[in-house]
Parts: sequence; structure tokens; C-alpha cells
Amino acid sequence: MKRLSLIALASILLLAACHRPYDAVFSTYKDGQPKLVFIVVDGKGGQVERLGEKMYYENGKLMYIKHYKGDTPVGEWEFYHENGQLHAKGNFDKQDLSGRNWKLFNDKGEEYISTYDSMRVLEMTADNRPLSVAYYKDNVETRFQFNDNYSINAKGCVVDGKKDGLWEFYYANGQKMLEAHYQDGVENGAYNSYRENGIPYFLGFYINGRRANIWEFYDDQGNIAGRQDFDKH
Repeated sequence: MKRLSLIALASILLLAACHRPYDAVFSTYKDGQPKLVFIVVDGKGGQVERLGEKMYYENGKLMYIKHYKGDTPVGEWEFYHENGQLHAKGNFDKQDLSGRNWKLFNDKGEEYISTYDSMRVLEMTADNRPLSVAYYKDNVETRFQFNDNYSINAKGCVVDGKKDGLWEFYYANGQKMLEAHYQDGVENGAYNSYRENGIPYFLGFYINGRRANIWEFYDDQGNIAGRQDFDKH
């Protein structure tokens, strides 16, 4: 009887070992390094079940890891900057397919807003990553929107659903694209646009949604190409 129990235990352990998740490389980079890897487990009848997937950057760093039950996102998902720092992590379940308990970080490992009352994902990408988020502290709502490479695309404050104060927009390389001041959702203050290399397109000013004062326009070498006084009629 004791021998039968040992045999049964060995069979159980062997069966469990056969059903452990493992990585299956789906695609690679030119140098043979993994690009997309599925996390799978052997199922009944020789079928392979996908439990998750991992994507890697060309430098070998993990880009993201996701978990599924069937085609439904489950468990904790993580997205990483190209330097290996965590960008975002959140939990999925059947009750919340947009994820919950999200935390987002810059490429230095710093959380975008470390102290806040609540946070909400406003928009998701096609691959279930936060694209636009809002942080709430007291009566202030601060919004962030992200580029495909996880860098910031835009950030600024919203009051009563309208842009208010300084809003900044960025290229994917981190260079500032536009800085604009708003009041009650209307342009009001400095309004400056820049090329991807940092050279200005123009430096201007708005008053209550209308261009005002002297605007300066620049060529691609950074030289002033023209001025226009919008206070003259």
C-alpha cells in the first residue's frame, strides 16, 4: 500500500512538471535574440495554451509582460522603458478590463505623481497600456498622455473639464514640441512652438483665445525670419 502511494505521488509530481508554464519563442531579431515570447503550458490532447506573452527590445531588455486567461487580460501586467526601468504596472480581472491599481514611472524610476488622492485611466492603447491618465489631488486634476515609446506626449492641469495653466507637449525623443498657457480652456499667455531639435518655430502670445503682442518666427537655423504685431489692425 505504501509503495502504491509513492508511485501515485511520483505520478502526480511528473504530471505537474509536465504542466508547468514555459517560454516559447515566437519571433526573433536579426541576431537571433528573442523578440516576442509566449508563456505557454501543455494542455489536453497535445494542445498548447497561451498564459501570457513577453516582448523584448532589441537591446535584450524586457518591453512588457502580459498574462491571459483565454483571450482575457488577467493578473499583473508590466511595461518597461528601453533602459529597463518600469514604466507602468496594473492588474486586470473580469470586472475591470481597463486594469486597476495602475502605477506609472519615468525612465529614471520615479513615479509621475507620488502623492495623489486617486488616479484614473482615461484612454488605453490597443495593447492595453495606459495612453492617457488623470491624477487627482484636492481639487486639482493633472493629466498625462504618453507616446508609443512610453515617453510623455503631453501634460497639464484641468479644472472643471477644461485646460488650465501651463500645458506642455513633447516629441517622442523628449524634446518639447509646444508650451501653451490656458485659462478656462482658452489660450491665454505664452504660446511657443519648437522643432524636434529644440529650435523654435515661433514664440507668441494669446489673450483670451486671440493672438496678441509681437510674434517671432524662426528659420531652421534659429534665426529670426519674421515678426508680426497682432495688436496692429
